[in-house]
Amino acid sequence: MCQLFGINSAKPISPHFSLRGFFRRGGGTDHHADGWGLAYYDNSGSVLHVRDTPAHLCKDANAVLQRPFRANTTIAHVRKATEGKVCLENSHPFVRKLWGKDWVFAHNGDLKTFYPDLPPEFQPIGETDSERAFCYLLSQLSAYFNGRAPSLSALLEKLQPLSSEIAEHGTFNFLLSDGDVLFAHASTQLFWAERRAPFGPVELLDEENHRIDFGTLNDSEDSIIVLATRPLTRGEPWYPMARGELKAFVSGREYLTARPAARTAPASTPPIGRKLSDWCNGWHLGAAHIIC
Repeated sequence: MCQLFGINSAKPISPHFSLRGFFRRGGGTDHHADGWGLAYYDNSGSVLHVRDTPAHLCKDANAVLQRPFRANTTIAHVRKATEGKVCLENSHPFVRKLWGKDWVFAHNGDLKTFYPDLPPEFQPIGETDSERAFCYLLSQLSAYFNGRAPSLSALLEKLQPLSSEIAEHGTFNFLLSDGDVLFAHASTQLFWAERRAPFGPVELLDEENHRIDFGTLNDSEDSIIVLATRPLTRGEPWYPMARGELKAFVSGREYLTARPAARTAPASTPPIGRKLSDWCNGWHLGAAHIIC
């Protein structure tokens, strides 16, 4: 199966250190060699890079790592194809428009029995079960909220049962974002780490002797969430998400967590973040820029 990577932060940051280790899993330290993709948000909307080559051998992936971009939210993916041929159209992440914003989605798992009816405006471009699931999520959200962007709490409340419904067809670990909120759903395996003061040194697990001291790069008020299918570093704690959990991260903090109705166990760490009343609608993003 594939692997996921995501970052959400309080201010635009460079994701390059963690992304470097993650790209090594694209055919280097792991067997996910059937394509890679990276999406992040700048002032004009989402920027998407997708390739159908192994990330750790791809000159374009290396060029991305040399490019000095910064973003509040970043999602990346390395693919091990289970459905659909190896091509650009089947490389994650996928980007679609909803409520005037660019939504980015990447999936790790297998949904072989999932073939929902989809409206014309939410038809997949490629052949993957992942893109079908993404289109289904957006179509259901659009229909349920009648074309109007809901509050974050209402969105999470609807997204949780939709995610559980899709997960009944297989494995459904995913990252989803509109640029402000980063949603993460765990079906089998997904980890997260919170980088905040006091910052210290960490080392990549996938690249020998590649370490960094975040204390020399970050201010005391900085807060950063990093997500990955498997932990990317040593020297900082990584927390496993529970099966069926859906988390929302905002401004580099855990904001809300939703769980299936049948699950009542507490989260492994307490929710951190602002009150619901502090969050409002009014998000705005421009059109996606696809670079292939």
